[in-house]
This record gives sequence, structure tokens and C-alpha cells, in this order.
Amino acid sequence: VREKKPEQLRISVFCCEHIQQLAKHSSVFFWQQKTHVKMKRLHQSKLIFGKKGDTGQDEETETKRKREGDEDETGRAGGNLLPVGNTDSPIPRTQLRAHMAPVDDVGAWGESLDHLLKCKTGQLVFEDFLRTEYSEENLLFWLACEDYRKITSKTKMTVAAKRIYAEFVQVDAPRQINIDCVTREEISENISQPEPNCFDRAQRQIYGLMENDCYPRFLKSEIYQALLEQAESHESNVRKK
Repeated sequence: VREKKPEQLRISVFCCEHIQQLAKHSSVFFWQQKTHVKMKRLHQSKLIFGKKGDTGQDEETETKRKREGDEDETGRAGGNLLPVGNTDSPIPRTQLRAHMAPVDDVGAWGESLDHLLKCKTGQLVFEDFLRTEYSEENLLFWLACEDYRKITSKTKMTVAAKRIYAEFVQVDAPRQINIDCVTREEISENISQPEPNCFDRAQRQIYGLMENDCYPRFLKSEIYQALLEQAESHESNVRKK
């Protein structure tokens, strides 16, 4: 075997070291590129799907959160409160928005739809139930009419009426309610100059629909029955003490 000269040895060692450095830099470069691609995909997925803490929240969620924060004067003025965070309960915690349900009100909800709708916590629970049946627009329209009736400014009344009409009443509205064609046409004719009673007839029809159709099913639903059971259990424990 021919021996290499010192110059050849130095060149060989230099080449080997240079090749190792190139390999090292290449692996780091490709790792950085791979990490960059992963982070970019993760960022895109957050923008598309959104997560808690993101700014892309819809107006409906914000409206509901504001409504949840309001104090229910009739249901929270006094009496015991029923914790709904029981892990054994079949009610998802997100459905009740981590509310404390008034014990007395839970029983009253079963007396009439009017009792249920007078309690803001009851409204939220009922809305969650209606959402499972894809009919939450009935309650949302009824509540919008209640707010509309309180408006005194003619300008604000016109704006609110057109918003309610566009969202719930007109044909192919995003949340079109089920009312007869005569009532729908009557609202359409008067929407340019709406009066305080503009939606009264439609609101009565939707209330009747909820009272005769949705409300009886709500009383038999797992959501309400679980709350009622918790309320009765809590009341029994309080009496024992």
C-alpha cells in the first residue's frame, strides 16, 4: 500500500472536516425548515378553527355572554342556589355556562312557559335545548320582540325593526321563523314605518308554537330532568341540615 504524503493527509483531513460541517449545517437547515412549516400550519389552523382566547368570536356568543352576566332579579333575589358543576350530571357544563341555577326557579320552570322565560337562567337553558332541535330562532325572535317593545326613540325603533325583519321574518332570512304568510306580508308592508306593535302578531304565534310544541318536550328532556333532580336533592339535603 502506497503511503500518503503529509500534504495529501492534510488535504484529506480538511475535506473530511468540511464535509462534516456541510452535513451538520444542512441537517440544521432542514430541521429549521420543517419546524417553520409546522408552526405555519398550526397558525393557519388557529385562524381557521379558532380557540378560546382568540379574537374571532361571533356576535351571538358575545351577546349571550353579556346576557349571562346580567343578574336575574326574580331568580336570584334570595333562596338557595343549585350548583350545576356536578361531574355526575348528564348536563354538559358548557350548556349551562357555569351558572348557578336557582333551586326555586327550576321547579317553577315546569309550571308554565311564562315562568321559564321570566328567568334569564331559564332562558339560557331553554335556548340550549332548542339548539339541539335546531329551533333556537323561535326564542331569539321572541326575546328580540321583547326588547323592541321597550324602545321609545322612533329612529332606533326603525333600525331595530329592520334588523329583526332581516334576521327572522323575511323569506330566506338567516333565522327565518315559522309564521303564516298573512302575518309575514303584513310586517313587510309596514316595515318602512314600523309601530311599537309591529311584531305583536308574529310574536304571539311564535309563543304559541313554543308553548304547545317545544316546551312540553323541554320538560321531558334530559337537560331539565337532570336539573330538577339536582334541585330536589339539594332541597332535601338543606332540610336535613
